[in-house]
Amino acid sequence: MARGSIKRFLGEVKNEAKKVTWPDRQTMTSSTGAVLVILVASGFFLGLLDVLYTNVIGGLLRFLTGGAG
Repeated sequence: MARGSIKRFLGEVKNEAKKVTWPDRQTMTSSTGAVLVILVASGFFLGLLDVLYTNVIGGLLRFLTGGAG
């Protein structure tokens, strides 16, 4: 890309960024809180599924192979 096109591109990016409606502090805080709650809940749920599936598959393999467990 030529130097002029890069400069023009960055100018257009700056102009578009000025058009964005940025959230206020309260909206940003509540949105961040919601994301964190969902993240923790999802991690807990996936961890529970991991433990459940590990035990179920381990038990099934012990049953099928006749292993002691």
